[in-house]
Order: sequence, then structure tokens, then C-alpha cells
Amino acid sequence: MKRVLLFLLVAILVLSMFAGCAKTASSSKDTPTFMFCISHMTNAWAKEAAESMEAAAEAAGAEMIVNEAGKDINKQVSQIESGINQKVDAIIIEPVSADGVLPAVEAAMDKGIPVIIFNQAISDLSKATCFVGVSNEDGGYMEMSRAIEDLGGKGNVALLLGPLGSEGQMGRSAGYQKAMDENPDVKVAFEETANWTTEEALKLVENWLQTGTEINAVVAQNDGMALGAVKAIEDKNLGDQIKVYGLDAVPDALQAVKDGRLAITVSQETSKQSQSAVEAAMKLYNGEEVDAKILVDFGIIDETNVDQYLN
Repeated sequence: MKRVLLFLLVAILVLSMFAGCAKTASSSKDTPTFMFCISHMTNAWAKEAAESMEAAAEAAGAEMIVNEAGKDINKQVSQIESGINQKVDAIIIEPVSADGVLPAVEAAMDKGIPVIIFNQAISDLSKATCFVGVSNEDGGYMEMSRAIEDLGGKGNVALLLGPLGSEGQMGRSAGYQKAMDENPDVKVAFEETANWTTEEALKLVENWLQTGTEINAVVAQNDGMALGAVKAIEDKNLGDQIKVYGLDAVPDALQAVKDGRLAITVSQETSKQSQSAVEAAMKLYNGEEVDAKILVDFGIIDETNVDQYLN
């Protein structure tokens, strides 16, 4: 009888252990882990992208690991490789380089890890699972078209570009060129990269103004650079002569529009992009299909509607 009771106790203990293991595995499976590899965290847009990505993941019941590459493609590739080794359930990438990230994307896909390209496209989107973001060419075209409209179809513009070779820079520049091709009386006085940063833009515009070259508008590929241009222009008391145009709709830019210091900013609905990326990752985790391209629309914010965006 004692042997029977001992056997039953051992059997119950073993079954309990298996049940516990099964519960742990199930719990782990019900909590996917995603990785977000962002190219940099040097401006308000990037910080909003990272924060909204984490918030969207938390709302969806997923864990989000955020890695920032400091605009270094080698570092970003290493971070993606780390995600592969950790066997995360999906990798969301805002690429440093449209070309340089391709081998890492292919490596992840070869291991069966879905790859979602975020905000800035890579040179061959077929290598990834899907793209979530905006058409940067459309955004650039919208921004430049408004600047040209305000100029009455003629004048000199100065262009502040993102990091050369990034998809954001190339796409927005293509949009700028499309708008200018339609308006041949608009000329480019200056065109240089300020690498998305306020400080570099400030110095560039200060140098441009010192040359005495006529500038009627500064069109910047993000708000950080636009705000640098605003400061340089205001320091020279030229705010009533040179209008500045930005893109991203970050809080400081919205306030500058409200105050009449920035002509417009173009919203790319960053939080909505993050939400769409996490939704796509969750669908893929659950074995569902997603569209190859998921786009969010741009919108112009000026003095007529800025109050809708300010908290």
C-alpha cells in the first residue's frame, strides 16, 4: 500500500512539473518579443517614433526591444544580427542606409524572422516582409509645392537635406525636384545636408546669409533643421523676408507655426506609423498575412489648423 501511495505521489509531482512547464511555455508564446532598430535618436521625430513604438507594443501585449544605431550602418547591422540570435518574433527597422542594411534583412528573413521596414524604405523592398511608413516623395512634393505657392511661383529657395543616401533624403529630394520641375522660375540658391540636426542647419544657414545671396525661402527635410534655419534667420532680423518650411510636426515646430515663426510643418503621423508597424508584427506573429506596403498619409499644418495638433 505504501508503495502504491509513493508511486501516486511521484506521478502527481511529475505531472505537476510538466503542467508548470507547459504553462510557462504557453505564457511565453502568448507574449511576442519584437525588436525596433532605429537609425538614430538625435531629434524629436526619432524620440517620438521610439516612444510610440514602445507604447503600441505595450498596448498590443508585446515586448519591444529598442536599439539605436547612431547613424552607423555597421552598428545597425550588428543590432539586427543580435535580434536574429535572440530569435525575436519580428524585427522592425528604420534603416540607416537604403542599401547597407540589405544583407542583414536577408539574414533575418532566411532565419524565418519577419522584417518590417519602417518609415524609410530600403532599395529593394522585396527582400523584407513589408514596408510601413509614408511616401517620402509625396511628402517632399507637398512641402515644396506649398513653399512655391507662397512664393507666387518664382524665387530662390535654399534646401536643407537629411543624411545623403538615406531614403528620407532621396525621397523628399525627388519630391522637391518634381515640384520645381513644374515651376521653372523657382531656383535653388543653396542645397546641403544638415544630417537632420538643428545645430548643423543653424550653422549652414548662418553661412548662407553671410554670402549676401538672395534667399526667399528655406525648405528643410525635417523640423529640427527647419528650426535651426528659423533661429539663424531671426538672429539676422530677416524673419519677415524669408519663410521656413519643415516636415515632421514635432511639438516645437507646431508651436513655431502657432507663433508665426515657421510657415508650415508637414505631418507624417509618426505615432500612427508605429501603431501600424506593431499591428503588422502582431498579425505576422499570429500567422496572418499583411500587405506588402502599408502607407500613412501626410498632411500640411499651418496657422489655420495648428490648434488641432497642439496639446
